[in-house]
This record gives sequence, structure tokens and C-alpha cells, in this order.
Amino acid sequence: MRNDTNRRSFLKYTGVASAAGLVGLAGCSTESTSGGETPDVLMVVGYPQSGVQLFKDYYADYGDDTTDILVTDGLQDDALPGDVGDDMSNVQGTAPSAAGPGVDTFESLFEDEFGDSPGVFTSQAYDASAVQILANLMAGENDGASVRDHMRVVANPGGDTYAPSELPAAAEAAAAGENIQYEGASGSVDFDDAGDITSAQYQVFGFTEDGYESTDTVDFGASGDVPQPEPAGSGSGSDRTVRLGVLQPETGDLGNLGGPIRDAALLPAIQLRDSIDQSIDTQAGDTQSTAQAAVDAANSLVSAGYPSLTGAASSESTIRVANNVLVDNEVVACSPASTSPNITDLDDSDFLFRTPPSDALQGQVLAQVASEDIGASTASTLYLNNSYGQALQESFASAFQEEQDGQVLQQVGFESQQSSYTSQINSALNQ
Repeated sequence: MRNDTNRRSFLKYTGVASAAGLVGLAGCSTESTSGGETPDVLMVVGYPQSGVQLFKDYYADYGDDTTDILVTDGLQDDALPGDVGDDMSNVQGTAPSAAGPGVDTFESLFEDEFGDSPGVFTSQAYDASAVQILANLMAGENDGASVRDHMRVVANPGGDTYAPSELPAAAEAAAAGENIQYEGASGSVDFDDAGDITSAQYQVFGFTEDGYESTDTVDFGASGDVPQPEPAGSGSGSDRTVRLGVLQPETGDLGNLGGPIRDAALLPAIQLRDSIDQSIDTQAGDTQSTAQAAVDAANSLVSAGYPSLTGAASSESTIRVANNVLVDNEVVACSPASTSPNITDLDDSDFLFRTPPSDALQGQVLAQVASEDIGASTASTLYLNNSYGQALQESFASAFQEEQDGQVLQQVGFESQQSSYTSQINSALNQ
């Protein structure tokens, strides 16, 4: 069972550079009996299906007391302790959190529609779809370039403010060509020139035998100028259909997370059904948790006439879709879950946006939790060998060494959905 009640707010940033310290715990390194120094903390980047086998292998050989473990958003899954068969009490994690003015409305809408609590990246998915629908309504046509040109118009400061509870009114205003500012469930959806959001909040969470619960929050304030473009579209009459594709992993390594993200991405269209004069046509494509399948599914949605997509989820898939589908076809995508820092500098002709923050920030959060909350002076990383895993573990390692004066002992990659991860775990723990 997930509990999102924050117990304490112990870390707050203004921009990226400044930070208030944590109350640290004394930590010390230990020597392994058969190898080198055992790290104080093991930072793991992965996805649920691989994570289940990885943690089963870890607990079978090492139990709960060998080292503290930090995980990232990709492993924030209520089912993980039950699937692993351990309460995972030595594991903490960080993930982008929902801190927008409409988070309560979103959670209520999601639970009423789907009968379950929303999970990680679901609020970001709702916001990604809401912004694209509003941009399409203001643009007045199912044209990717026109939708792109109105993404910042409907999301950034400069117009009347609307929250998720007011989405039908926001849609009417956008269709009338009025300048609006959508403030979402996940937070303020203000896009910078690279299509990244300009502020973010993270949660720190721990596992119990029933799932995970949030324990702390980390805030990054807005930094830099926020573009404020003016509306340029014609608005929408009552006789048109807004088209939105949804590109999420329904199967594969990310399937457990992808289903709720897909549902949240479809929710704004459901909410607006029978509430506005225009029709909204949605279609979902399964990325199967692989980059090539994501490209294939994106091409299918583009061929079917969808000018914008909510997706993909994994950074690897989003980068491949941007490079092989978006620019050539002038189609917009807004990812609700791709966090790799590499996305910021993609040559995507401004067709790619995202609603979660870059892992350049999450690496700093992880490093400070490791150093000042856990008390670690040494760390190793064990990461999924893709764009998401590589970039996030490198962001953590850099911040841990340069900002926290820590030492990184091992950086060990692994492939998804293997039958055993014992060798990689042993390497990361210096065994």
C-alpha cells in the first residue's frame, strides 16, 4: 500500500546549485571477507521485471544487513517487495513526485475511472496529455508543427490559470484562442527552450512489506527565464476532432509501470468527453519496453494521423523515437517518464517535450541522501545498461564524488530480464 504523506521536508533547493544540509548519520566503510571494500551504499537503476530477479539474488546471498540500497523511479513499484519475497527494509529510493495544485483532483479522477491508486509518473502522463490537447485546441488543426508552437502558450505563464479540476474550462478557452496557463497535477508545467520543465519536486520513499511509502520531499525551484509565447492559432470550432496518440509500454520490463501511465495519459480525454464541443480521438500503442518496438508503434500512430504523442516512457525509446520518427514527420511527443539528461540536448527541432525533470537533478538528490541521510562515504552503482541507467548512475556518481566528497568503488552495468544477476551484484559489492 502506498502512503504519499510526507513525514518531513528535509532538503530544499533553489535552482540546481544551492542546498540546505541534511542531519547526517555517522557511517563507516566495511571490508568484505573475500574481496575488496564493501560499499556503504549500493545505488541500483533498473525496472521492475529485472528488479525482481536482481533483488531475489541479492537477498538470497546477502540478506538485509550487508549494505544500504538506493533505487530510482524505475523501481518504485508497490508490488516489488511481494514479488521479491522480502520487505526490502534496507532500500530507499527517489522519484519525481506529484506536487501540483491539481494532484488531489487527478488522484480522485484516476481512482474513480480505473479503481486503483495512481503510480509513479502517472500525474506527469496526465499533464503531458492535457497540455497536448489544449495546444491542439488552440492551434485549431491536427498538425504537429502547430501543436508544437502552442505547447508553451498553454503551459507557460502569461495567461489565465487553470488546474486539472478546470480542464473543461481551459479547453473552451484554448478553443477560443485565449491565452491560458495550465498548472498541472505534477506541478507547474513550464517548458524551457529545450522542452524541459523548469521546476520539480522529488519524493524520497522507503519500502515496507505492503509496498512503498513517501518519507521526504526535495524541491528544485525554477531557474532561468521561462518563455512566454503568444497564441498564434485560430482556435477550434465545434465540428472538429482533436487527435492524440499514447505511446507506452504495456508489456515487457516496464509493463507493470506502463499500464497505469497509459491510463493516466488517456484520462484527460475521458474527463473532457461530453464536456466540450469538440471530439477527442485517442489511440494507444505498446512499446513493449524496447526502443525498436517504440519506433514501430510510433510510426503506426503517425501513419494513422496522430499529430502528437504522449510518450515514450523509457529514455532509450524516447530518444530513438525522436531521432527516427518525430522530426522527419513533424510530430510532437511529450514524454511523462523519460528522464535521461541526454534528452535535453537532442537535435529534435523542438518536437520533443517532457513533464518529468532531468536525472541531472535526481543524481544530486540521490547523492545527498546517500551521504547525509544514510551516512555513506563509499558507494557502488548497479545499473541497467541503457540510456536511462547509464546517464542516471553517472549523474549520481559525479554528484557523490564532487559534491559529497564520496568515493565510488564500482560501476556495474547489467542487461534486462536475465535469469541471474549474482555475478553483477558480487562485482558491485566487491565480492
